[in-house]
Amino acid sequence: MKEKIKVAAYCRVSTALEDQLHSLSAQIKYFTEYISSHDDWELIEVYYDEGITGTSAKKRDGFNRMIADCEDGKINLILTKEVSRFARNTVDTLNYTRMLSQLNINVIFMNDGIDTDDKDGELRLTIMASLAQEESRKISERVKWGIRRKMEDGFAYGKSHLLGYRINNGVLEVIPEEAELVKLIFHKYVNEGKGSSVISNELNAAGYTSIRGAIFRQDSIMRILKNEKYCGDLVQWKRYCNNYLEKKLLRNYGDNPDVPLVEIKDHHEPIISRELFEKAQEIIEKRGKPARDGRKYSQHYWHSSRVFCGECGSAFGITGGKYLKNRCLRCINRSKYGTERRMNVNGVEVGCDNKFITEKIINTCMKYALEHIREEREDITEQLLDDIRAIQQAAIPIDIKPLQEKIEKMTAKKQAAIDLMLEGIISKDDLKDRVELYDKEIEELSVQIANNKNLGLANSKQLEQIKKFIAQMNSAENIDTDSFEVYNTMLKKMIVHANSTIDYYLTCIPFGLRMTYEKHHIPHTHSEYTVHITDCEVIS
Repeated sequence: MKEKIKVAAYCRVSTALEDQLHSLSAQIKYFTEYISSHDDWELIEVYYDEGITGTSAKKRDGFNRMIADCEDGKINLILTKEVSRFARNTVDTLNYTRMLSQLNINVIFMNDGIDTDDKDGELRLTIMASLAQEESRKISERVKWGIRRKMEDGFAYGKSHLLGYRINNGVLEVIPEEAELVKLIFHKYVNEGKGSSVISNELNAAGYTSIRGAIFRQDSIMRILKNEKYCGDLVQWKRYCNNYLEKKLLRNYGDNPDVPLVEIKDHHEPIISRELFEKAQEIIEKRGKPARDGRKYSQHYWHSSRVFCGECGSAFGITGGKYLKNRCLRCINRSKYGTERRMNVNGVEVGCDNKFITEKIINTCMKYALEHIREEREDITEQLLDDIRAIQQAAIPIDIKPLQEKIEKMTAKKQAAIDLMLEGIISKDDLKDRVELYDKEIEELSVQIANNKNLGLANSKQLEQIKKFIAQMNSAENIDTDSFEVYNTMLKKMIVHANSTIDYYLTCIPFGLRMTYEKHHIPHTHSEYTVHITDCEVIS
Protein backbone atom coordinates (compact mmCIF):
# COMPACT_ATOMS: atom_id res chain seq x y z
CA MET A 1 0.00 0.00 0.00
CA LYS A 2 1.39 3.42 -0.99
CA GLU A 3 2.40 5.59 1.97
CA LYS A 4 0.27 8.72 2.39
CA ILE A 5 1.74 12.19 2.03
CA LYS A 6 2.03 13.90 5.42
CA VAL A 7 0.40 17.30 4.98
CA ALA A 8 0.29 20.31 7.34
CA ALA A 9 -1.22 23.77 6.96
CA TYR A 10 -0.26 27.13 8.42
CA CYS A 11 -2.60 30.06 9.26
CA ARG A 12 -1.95 33.44 10.84
CA VAL A 13 -3.85 36.59 11.74
CA SER A 14 -1.94 39.68 12.84
CA THR A 15 -4.45 41.04 15.37
CA ALA A 16 -6.58 39.51 18.07
CA LEU A 17 -9.76 41.35 17.01
CA GLU A 18 -12.95 39.29 16.94
CA ASP A 19 -13.38 39.41 13.16
CA GLN A 20 -9.76 38.34 12.62
CA LEU A 21 -10.12 35.45 15.07
CA HIS A 22 -13.27 34.39 13.21
CA SER A 23 -11.20 34.45 10.02
CA LEU A 24 -8.62 32.25 11.73
CA SER A 25 -11.19 29.66 12.79
CA ALA A 26 -12.58 29.66 9.24
CA GLN A 27 -9.08 29.04 7.83
CA ILE A 28 -8.45 26.17 10.24
CA LYS A 29 -11.82 24.59 9.35
CA TYR A 30 -11.16 24.99 5.61
CA PHE A 31 -7.68 23.42 5.68
CA THR A 32 -8.83 20.56 7.91
CA GLU A 33 -11.64 19.67 5.53
CA TYR A 34 -9.54 20.26 2.39
CA ILE A 35 -6.66 18.04 3.46
CA SER A 36 -8.97 15.34 4.81
CA SER A 37 -10.78 15.20 1.44
CA HIS A 38 -7.63 13.84 -0.29
CA ASP A 39 -7.38 10.08 0.09
CA ASP A 40 -3.61 10.03 -0.42
CA TRP A 41 -2.98 12.78 2.16
CA GLU A 42 -2.60 12.43 5.92
CA LEU A 43 -3.47 15.52 8.01
CA ILE A 44 -0.65 16.14 10.51
CA GLU A 45 -1.84 19.42 12.00
CA VAL A 46 -3.11 22.89 11.13
CA TYR A 47 -0.52 25.15 12.78
CA TYR A 48 -1.52 28.74 13.55
CA ASP A 49 -0.56 32.02 15.26
CA GLU A 50 -3.01 34.68 16.38
CA GLY A 51 -2.33 38.35 17.10
CA ILE A 52 1.26 38.00 15.82
CA THR A 53 2.95 40.07 13.13
CA GLY A 54 4.39 38.28 10.12
CA THR A 55 7.42 40.53 9.71
CA SER A 56 9.50 38.31 12.00
CA ALA A 57 9.36 34.58 12.74
CA LYS A 58 10.98 34.86 16.18
CA LYS A 59 7.77 35.19 18.21
CA ARG A 60 5.54 32.92 16.09
CA ASP A 61 5.30 29.81 18.27
CA GLY A 62 2.99 27.91 15.92
CA PHE A 63 5.21 28.58 12.91
CA ASN A 64 8.40 27.60 14.76
CA ARG A 65 6.79 24.41 16.04
CA MET A 66 5.83 23.52 12.45
CA ILE A 67 9.41 24.06 11.26
CA ALA A 68 10.70 21.86 14.11
CA ASP A 69 8.29 19.09 13.07
CA CYS A 70 9.52 19.42 9.49
CA GLU A 71 13.09 18.95 10.66
CA ASP A 72 11.96 15.87 12.59
CA GLY A 73 10.57 14.32 9.40
CA LYS A 74 6.91 14.54 10.41
CA ILE A 75 5.78 16.61 7.40
CA ASN A 76 6.12 16.19 3.58
CA LEU A 77 3.99 19.10 2.34
CA ILE A 78 2.80 22.47 3.73
CA LEU A 79 -0.27 24.40 2.59
CA THR A 80 -0.86 28.08 3.35
CA LYS A 81 -3.37 30.64 2.15
CA GLU A 82 -0.94 33.16 0.64
CA VAL A 83 2.61 34.48 0.91
CA SER A 84 1.62 37.30 3.30
CA ARG A 85 0.23 34.72 5.77
CA PHE A 86 3.49 32.71 5.68
CA ALA A 87 5.68 35.81 6.25
CA ARG A 88 5.83 39.51 5.34
CA ASN A 89 9.62 39.41 5.38
CA THR A 90 11.21 38.47 2.04
CA VAL A 91 14.38 37.13 3.63
CA ASP A 92 12.47 34.89 6.06
CA THR A 93 10.20 33.62 3.29
CA LEU A 94 13.09 32.59 1.03
CA ASN A 95 15.27 31.21 3.84
CA TYR A 96 12.53 28.97 5.20
CA THR A 97 11.28 27.73 1.83
CA ARG A 98 14.86 26.92 0.75
CA MET A 99 15.52 25.11 4.01
CA LEU A 100 12.29 23.13 3.57
CA SER A 101 13.25 22.31 -0.04
CA GLN A 102 16.51 20.77 1.23
CA LEU A 103 14.34 18.52 3.40
CA ASN A 104 12.24 17.60 0.30
CA ILE A 105 9.27 19.55 1.67
CA ASN A 106 7.48 21.87 -0.72
CA VAL A 107 5.14 24.72 0.21
CA ILE A 108 1.97 25.54 -1.73
CA PHE A 109 0.62 29.11 -1.49
CA MET A 110 -2.93 28.43 -2.60
CA ASN A 111 -4.34 31.91 -3.36
CA ASP A 112 -1.10 32.96 -5.08
CA GLY A 113 -0.89 29.77 -7.17
CA ILE A 114 2.74 29.16 -6.16
CA ASP A 115 4.30 25.74 -5.50
CA THR A 116 7.96 25.86 -4.44
CA ASP A 117 8.41 22.52 -6.25
CA ASP A 118 7.83 24.24 -9.62
CA LYS A 119 10.82 25.43 -11.67
CA ASP A 120 9.80 29.10 -11.49
CA GLY A 121 8.43 28.75 -7.95
CA GLU A 122 11.22 30.66 -6.23
CA LEU A 123 11.17 33.53 -8.74
CA ARG A 124 7.42 34.02 -8.34
CA LEU A 125 7.73 33.59 -4.57
CA THR A 126 10.41 36.30 -4.42
CA ILE A 127 8.14 38.73 -6.25
CA MET A 128 5.11 37.97 -4.06
CA ALA A 129 7.15 38.09 -0.82
CA SER A 130 8.59 41.47 -1.82
CA LEU A 131 5.08 42.78 -2.46
CA ALA A 132 3.92 41.46 0.93
CA GLN A 133 6.89 43.12 2.65
CA GLU A 134 6.19 46.40 0.91
CA GLU A 135 2.55 46.21 2.01
CA SER A 136 3.73 45.80 5.62
CA ARG A 137 5.89 48.89 5.26
CA LYS A 138 2.98 50.91 3.91
CA ILE A 139 0.66 49.75 6.69
CA SER A 140 3.31 50.64 9.27
CA GLU A 141 3.73 54.12 7.81
CA ARG A 142 -0.05 54.70 7.68
CA VAL A 143 -0.48 53.64 11.32
CA LYS A 144 2.40 55.84 12.49
CA TRP A 145 1.04 58.80 10.52
CA GLY A 146 -2.39 58.38 12.10
CA ILE A 147 -1.00 58.11 15.63
CA ARG A 148 1.21 61.18 15.16
CA ARG A 149 -1.72 63.27 13.88
CA LYS A 150 -3.76 62.34 16.97
CA MET A 151 -0.78 63.16 19.23
CA GLU A 152 -0.40 66.56 17.57
CA ASP A 153 -4.11 67.16 18.17
CA GLY A 154 -3.51 66.55 21.91
CA PHE A 155 -4.71 62.96 22.29
CA ALA A 156 -2.75 61.39 25.19
CA TYR A 157 -1.49 57.85 24.64
CA GLY A 158 0.20 55.57 27.19
CA LYS A 159 -0.72 54.15 30.57
CA SER A 160 -4.32 54.84 31.55
CA HIS A 161 -3.29 55.52 35.16
CA LEU A 162 -0.29 57.33 36.57
CA LEU A 163 0.00 58.80 40.05
CA GLY A 164 -2.22 61.90 40.14
CA TYR A 165 -3.89 61.40 36.76
CA ARG A 166 -6.22 59.11 34.83
CA ILE A 167 -6.17 59.04 31.04
CA ASN A 168 -9.78 58.83 29.86
CA ASN A 169 -10.16 58.62 26.06
CA GLY A 170 -6.94 60.57 25.53
CA VAL A 171 -7.73 63.22 28.18
CA LEU A 172 -5.69 63.64 31.39
CA GLU A 173 -7.93 64.04 34.47
CA VAL A 174 -6.55 65.00 37.92
CA ILE A 175 -7.20 62.65 40.87
CA PRO A 176 -7.16 65.06 43.86
CA GLU A 177 -6.07 62.65 46.63
CA GLU A 178 -3.20 61.30 44.50
CA ALA A 179 -2.26 64.82 43.38
CA GLU A 180 -1.56 65.72 47.03
CA LEU A 181 1.01 62.90 47.21
CA VAL A 182 2.69 64.17 44.03
CA LYS A 183 2.90 67.66 45.59
CA LEU A 184 4.41 66.15 48.75
CA ILE A 185 7.12 64.36 46.74
CA PHE A 186 8.14 67.55 44.91
CA HIS A 187 8.06 69.51 48.19
CA LYS A 188 10.37 67.01 49.93
CA TYR A 189 12.78 67.00 46.99
CA VAL A 190 12.94 70.73 46.24
CA ASN A 191 12.08 72.51 49.50
CA GLU A 192 13.41 70.01 52.06
CA GLY A 193 16.46 68.99 49.99
CA LYS A 194 15.87 65.24 50.39
CA GLY A 195 17.03 62.62 47.90
CA SER A 196 14.88 60.04 46.12
CA SER A 197 16.00 57.22 48.44
CA VAL A 198 15.11 59.19 51.55
CA ILE A 199 11.74 60.24 50.09
CA SER A 200 10.84 56.65 49.14
CA ASN A 201 11.79 55.41 52.62
CA GLU A 202 9.75 58.12 54.33
CA LEU A 203 6.68 57.50 52.15
CA ASN A 204 6.89 53.76 52.77
CA ALA A 205 7.32 54.27 56.52
CA ALA A 206 4.24 56.52 56.52
CA GLY A 207 2.20 53.78 54.85
CA TYR A 208 1.90 55.31 51.36
CA THR A 209 1.85 52.94 48.38
CA SER A 210 2.18 53.33 44.63
CA ILE A 211 -0.84 53.14 42.32
CA ARG A 212 -0.19 49.38 42.06
CA GLY A 213 -0.22 48.97 45.83
CA ALA A 214 3.56 48.38 45.95
CA ILE A 215 6.20 50.20 48.02
CA PHE A 216 7.89 53.28 46.58
CA ARG A 217 11.41 52.81 45.23
CA GLN A 218 14.14 55.29 44.38
CA ASP A 219 13.62 54.91 40.63
CA SER A 220 9.84 55.39 40.91
CA ILE A 221 10.36 58.68 42.78
CA MET A 222 12.77 59.86 40.07
CA ARG A 223 10.29 58.99 37.31
CA ILE A 224 7.69 61.18 39.04
CA LEU A 225 10.15 64.08 39.48
CA LYS A 226 11.13 63.95 35.78
CA ASN A 227 7.61 63.60 34.38
CA GLU A 228 6.63 66.82 32.58
CA LYS A 229 2.92 65.92 32.78
CA TYR A 230 2.84 67.18 36.37
CA CYS A 231 3.44 70.79 35.25
CA GLY A 232 0.79 70.54 32.50
CA ASP A 233 2.99 69.66 29.49
CA LEU A 234 2.65 66.61 27.25
CA VAL A 235 5.62 64.99 25.49
CA GLN A 236 4.93 61.87 23.43
CA TRP A 237 6.70 59.44 21.11
CA LYS A 238 9.42 58.97 23.74
CA ARG A 239 10.02 55.46 22.40
CA TYR A 240 9.81 54.22 18.81
CA CYS A 241 10.50 51.10 16.73
CA ASN A 242 13.71 51.14 14.71
CA ASN A 243 11.89 49.69 11.68
CA TYR A 244 8.81 47.70 10.76
CA LEU A 245 10.75 44.43 10.38
CA GLU A 246 12.84 44.21 13.57
CA LYS A 247 10.41 46.27 15.71
CA LYS A 248 13.18 46.96 18.24
CA LEU A 249 12.04 49.60 20.76
CA LEU A 250 14.44 52.55 21.06
CA ARG A 251 14.46 55.58 23.35
CA ASN A 252 13.77 58.85 21.55
CA TYR A 253 16.22 61.58 22.55
CA GLY A 254 14.68 64.04 20.08
CA ASP A 255 17.70 64.02 17.78
CA ASN A 256 16.18 61.88 14.99
CA PRO A 257 14.50 64.09 12.36
CA ASP A 258 12.43 61.11 11.13
CA VAL A 259 10.79 60.59 14.54
CA PRO A 260 10.65 63.96 16.33
CA LEU A 261 9.11 64.18 19.79
CA VAL A 262 5.54 65.50 19.92
CA GLU A 263 5.53 68.29 22.54
CA ILE A 264 2.55 70.40 23.67
CA LYS A 265 2.95 73.08 26.37
CA ASP A 266 0.10 73.73 28.84
CA HIS A 267 -1.80 70.75 27.48
CA HIS A 268 -3.79 69.87 30.61
CA GLU A 269 -4.42 70.89 34.22
CA PRO A 270 -1.09 70.89 36.13
CA ILE A 271 -0.60 69.41 39.61
CA ILE A 272 2.50 71.49 40.44
CA SER A 273 3.73 74.86 39.20
CA ARG A 274 6.12 75.10 36.29
CA GLU A 275 8.54 76.97 38.58
CA LEU A 276 8.63 74.05 41.05
CA PHE A 277 9.06 71.51 38.24
CA GLU A 278 11.94 73.44 36.64
CA LYS A 279 13.60 73.81 40.05
CA ALA A 280 13.39 70.02 40.50
CA GLN A 281 15.07 69.52 37.09
CA GLU A 282 17.89 71.88 38.11
CA ILE A 283 18.49 69.89 41.29
CA ILE A 284 18.42 66.58 39.37
CA GLU A 285 20.99 67.99 36.94
CA LYS A 286 23.17 69.30 39.78
CA ARG A 287 23.10 66.03 41.72
CA GLY A 288 23.73 64.00 38.59
CA LYS A 289 26.87 65.95 37.70
CA PRO A 290 29.16 64.21 40.25
CA ALA A 291 28.15 60.81 38.82
CA ARG A 292 28.87 62.01 35.27
CA ASP A 293 32.26 63.27 36.48
CA GLY A 294 33.06 59.88 38.03
CA ARG A 295 32.10 60.84 41.60
CA LYS A 296 29.19 59.83 43.81
CA TYR A 297 26.51 62.21 45.01
CA SER A 298 26.42 62.27 48.82
CA GLN A 299 23.00 61.04 49.95
CA HIS A 300 21.04 62.71 52.74
CA TYR A 301 21.54 59.62 54.93
CA TRP A 302 24.75 57.62 54.53
CA HIS A 303 22.89 54.30 54.83
CA SER A 304 19.99 55.15 52.47
CA SER A 305 18.36 52.13 50.74
CA ARG A 306 20.90 49.67 52.21
CA VAL A 307 19.31 48.68 55.54
CA PHE A 308 17.12 45.55 55.52
CA CYS A 309 15.08 43.54 58.01
CA GLY A 310 16.61 40.24 59.12
CA GLU A 311 13.14 38.85 59.94
CA CYS A 312 11.13 39.50 56.76
CA GLY A 313 13.66 40.93 54.28
CA SER A 314 11.90 44.28 53.79
CA ALA A 315 13.75 47.59 53.72
CA PHE A 316 14.08 49.77 56.81
CA GLY A 317 12.83 53.37 56.57
CA ILE A 318 13.77 56.49 58.52
CA THR A 319 11.36 57.89 61.12
CA GLY A 320 11.61 60.35 64.02
CA GLY A 321 12.48 63.68 62.44
CA LYS A 322 15.68 65.13 61.07
CA TYR A 323 17.72 65.30 64.30
CA LEU A 324 20.12 62.42 64.93
CA LYS A 325 19.02 62.20 68.57
CA ASN A 326 15.44 61.33 67.58
CA ARG A 327 15.99 59.41 64.33
CA CYS A 328 15.48 55.70 64.11
CA LEU A 329 14.84 53.08 61.43
CA ARG A 330 11.83 50.76 61.27
CA CYS A 331 10.88 47.82 59.08
CA ILE A 332 8.58 49.15 56.33
CA ASN A 333 6.60 45.89 56.41
CA ARG A 334 5.88 46.45 60.11
CA SER A 335 5.04 50.15 59.65
CA LYS A 336 2.57 49.33 56.91
CA TYR A 337 0.96 46.08 58.16
CA GLY A 338 1.66 45.89 61.91
CA THR A 339 3.39 43.26 64.06
CA GLU A 340 1.10 40.30 63.27
CA ARG A 341 2.46 38.06 60.53
CA ARG A 342 -0.26 36.91 58.14
CA MET A 343 -1.09 36.22 54.49
CA ASN A 344 -2.87 38.96 52.55
CA VAL A 345 -5.51 38.36 49.86
CA ASN A 346 -2.78 37.91 47.24
CA GLY A 347 -1.08 35.13 49.21
CA VAL A 348 1.86 37.33 50.24
CA GLU A 349 3.11 37.26 53.84
CA VAL A 350 2.80 40.68 55.49
CA GLY A 351 3.50 42.03 58.97
CA CYS A 352 6.72 41.89 60.97
CA ASP A 353 7.58 41.96 64.68
CA ASN A 354 11.15 43.24 64.31
CA LYS A 355 11.89 46.27 66.51
CA PHE A 356 13.23 49.66 65.50
CA ILE A 357 16.89 50.59 65.72
CA THR A 358 18.39 54.02 66.31
CA GLU A 359 20.89 55.72 64.05
CA LYS A 360 23.21 56.06 67.04
CA ILE A 361 23.44 52.24 67.24
CA ILE A 362 24.15 51.68 63.53
CA ASN A 363 26.72 54.51 63.53
CA THR A 364 28.50 53.03 66.56
CA CYS A 365 28.56 49.55 65.05
CA MET A 366 29.81 50.89 61.70
CA LYS A 367 32.64 52.71 63.44
CA TYR A 368 33.54 49.54 65.34
CA ALA A 369 33.54 47.53 62.08
CA LEU A 370 35.95 49.92 60.38
CA GLU A 371 38.26 50.03 63.42
CA HIS A 372 38.22 46.23 63.53
CA ILE A 373 39.25 46.09 59.85
CA ARG A 374 42.01 48.63 60.42
CA GLU A 375 43.41 46.67 63.37
CA GLU A 376 43.19 43.30 61.61
CA ARG A 377 44.20 44.48 58.15
CA GLU A 378 47.49 42.56 58.05
CA ASP A 379 45.81 39.23 58.89
CA ILE A 380 42.97 39.93 56.44
CA THR A 381 45.43 40.84 53.68
CA GLU A 382 47.40 37.62 54.26
CA GLN A 383 44.19 35.59 54.03
CA LEU A 384 43.31 37.32 50.75
CA LEU A 385 46.76 36.52 49.38
CA ASP A 386 46.20 32.87 50.32
CA ASP A 387 42.94 33.00 48.35
CA ILE A 388 44.83 34.28 45.30
CA ARG A 389 47.36 31.46 45.54
CA ALA A 390 44.57 28.88 45.82
CA ILE A 391 42.78 30.27 42.74
CA GLN A 392 45.98 30.29 40.67
CA GLN A 393 46.77 26.70 41.63
CA ALA A 394 43.24 25.47 40.85
CA ALA A 395 43.01 27.29 37.52
CA ILE A 396 44.41 24.76 35.04
CA PRO A 397 43.13 25.80 31.59
CA ILE A 398 42.70 23.20 28.87
CA ASP A 399 43.65 23.60 25.22
CA ILE A 400 40.35 24.18 23.42
CA LYS A 401 41.82 24.10 19.89
CA PRO A 402 41.48 20.27 19.53
CA LEU A 403 37.87 20.56 20.77
CA GLN A 404 37.10 23.21 18.16
CA GLU A 405 38.66 21.04 15.44
CA LYS A 406 36.43 18.12 16.49
CA ILE A 407 33.36 20.36 16.26
CA GLU A 408 34.36 21.36 12.71
CA LYS A 409 34.70 17.68 11.77
CA MET A 410 31.28 16.82 13.24
CA THR A 411 29.72 19.76 11.37
CA ALA A 412 31.29 18.56 8.11
CA LYS A 413 29.93 15.04 8.73
CA LYS A 414 26.44 16.50 9.28
CA GLN A 415 26.60 18.30 5.92
CA ALA A 416 27.90 15.16 4.21
CA ALA A 417 25.00 13.15 5.66
CA ILE A 418 22.50 15.72 4.32
CA ASP A 419 24.12 15.43 0.87
CA LEU A 420 23.83 11.63 0.99
CA MET A 421 20.13 11.91 1.85
CA LEU A 422 19.50 14.39 -0.98
CA GLU A 423 21.24 11.99 -3.41
CA GLY A 424 19.01 9.14 -2.20
CA ILE A 425 21.90 7.11 -0.79
CA ILE A 426 20.53 7.14 2.76
CA SER A 427 16.97 7.52 4.04
CA LYS A 428 15.54 10.39 6.09
CA ASP A 429 15.47 8.12 9.15
CA ASP A 430 19.18 7.36 8.70
CA LEU A 431 19.86 11.09 8.33
CA LYS A 432 17.93 11.84 11.50
CA ASP A 433 19.89 9.21 13.49
CA ARG A 434 23.24 10.50 12.22
CA VAL A 435 22.40 14.16 12.81
CA GLU A 436 21.25 13.41 16.37
CA LEU A 437 24.54 11.59 17.04
CA TYR A 438 26.64 14.43 15.59
CA ASP A 439 24.61 17.10 17.42
CA LYS A 440 25.07 15.28 20.72
CA GLU A 441 28.85 15.17 20.27
CA ILE A 442 28.95 18.83 19.20
CA GLU A 443 26.91 19.81 22.25
CA GLU A 444 29.24 17.93 24.62
CA LEU A 445 32.31 19.53 23.05
CA SER A 446 30.70 22.99 23.16
CA VAL A 447 29.90 22.55 26.86
CA GLN A 448 33.54 21.68 27.57
CA ILE A 449 34.73 24.80 25.73
CA ALA A 450 32.13 27.03 27.44
CA ASN A 451 32.95 25.64 30.89
CA ASN A 452 36.64 26.29 30.35
CA LYS A 453 35.99 29.85 29.17
CA ASN A 454 33.55 30.53 32.01
CA LEU A 455 35.98 29.14 34.57
CA GLY A 456 38.77 31.31 33.24
CA LEU A 457 36.55 34.39 33.25
CA ALA A 458 35.27 33.63 36.76
CA ASN A 459 38.81 33.11 38.06
CA SER A 460 39.97 36.32 36.43
CA LYS A 461 37.10 38.34 37.96
CA GLN A 462 37.67 36.77 41.36
CA LEU A 463 41.38 37.58 41.24
CA GLU A 464 40.68 41.19 40.28
CA GLN A 465 38.18 41.54 43.11
CA ILE A 466 40.59 40.11 45.68
CA LYS A 467 43.36 42.43 44.44
CA LYS A 468 40.92 45.31 44.90
CA PHE A 469 40.22 44.16 48.46
CA ILE A 470 43.97 44.01 49.17
CA ALA A 471 44.47 47.57 47.88
CA GLN A 472 41.72 48.76 50.19
CA MET A 473 43.23 46.84 53.10
CA ASN A 474 46.57 48.54 52.50
CA SER A 475 44.90 51.94 52.75
CA ALA A 476 42.76 50.97 55.76
CA GLU A 477 45.16 52.67 58.16
CA ASN A 478 44.00 56.03 56.80
CA ILE A 479 40.25 55.30 57.16
CA ASP A 480 38.40 58.04 59.04
CA THR A 481 36.17 55.97 61.31
CA ASP A 482 34.09 59.02 62.27
CA SER A 483 33.21 60.12 58.72
CA PHE A 484 29.67 59.56 57.38
CA GLU A 485 31.09 60.06 53.88
CA VAL A 486 33.43 57.10 54.46
CA TYR A 487 30.51 55.08 55.86
CA ASN A 488 28.51 55.81 52.70
CA THR A 489 31.39 54.66 50.48
CA MET A 490 32.18 51.50 52.47
CA LEU A 491 28.69 50.09 53.14
CA LYS A 492 27.19 47.50 50.78
CA LYS A 493 24.23 46.56 52.94
CA MET A 494 23.17 46.12 56.54
CA ILE A 495 20.77 43.50 57.98
CA VAL A 496 19.06 44.23 61.30
CA HIS A 497 18.04 41.20 63.38
CA ALA A 498 15.62 41.09 66.31
CA ASN A 499 18.15 39.98 68.95
CA SER A 500 20.32 43.15 69.14
CA THR A 501 22.44 41.87 66.25
CA ILE A 502 23.39 43.60 62.99
CA ASP A 503 25.20 42.15 59.95
CA TYR A 504 27.45 44.57 58.04
CA TYR A 505 28.62 43.84 54.48
CA LEU A 506 31.32 46.26 53.36
CA THR A 507 32.97 47.01 50.03
CA CYS A 508 36.49 46.42 51.33
CA ILE A 509 36.18 42.78 52.52
CA PRO A 510 34.72 39.62 50.90
CA PHE A 511 32.85 38.57 54.05
CA GLY A 512 30.38 40.03 56.53
CA LEU A 513 30.73 41.08 60.15
CA ARG A 514 28.00 40.17 62.65
CA MET A 515 27.94 42.46 65.68
CA THR A 516 25.96 42.07 68.89
CA TYR A 517 25.44 45.20 70.98
CA GLU A 518 24.02 46.39 74.29
CA LYS A 519 22.49 49.73 75.28
CA HIS A 520 23.46 51.20 78.65
CA HIS A 521 21.39 54.14 79.87
CA ILE A 522 23.31 56.98 81.49
CA PRO A 523 22.11 57.63 85.07
CA HIS A 524 20.26 60.85 85.85
CA THR A 525 19.36 61.47 82.20
CA HIS A 526 16.01 61.10 80.50
CA SER A 527 17.00 59.24 77.32
CA GLU A 528 20.78 59.34 77.00
CA TYR A 529 22.58 56.03 76.51
CA THR A 530 25.83 54.50 75.35
CA VAL A 531 26.27 51.57 72.93
CA HIS A 532 28.70 48.72 73.66
CA ILE A 533 29.70 46.02 71.16
CA THR A 534 29.72 42.68 73.01
CA ASP A 535 30.67 40.38 70.12
CA CYS A 536 31.94 40.58 66.54
CA GLU A 537 32.22 37.50 64.30
CA VAL A 538 32.97 36.85 60.64
CA ILE A 539 30.09 35.49 58.50
CA SER A 540 30.06 34.34 54.89
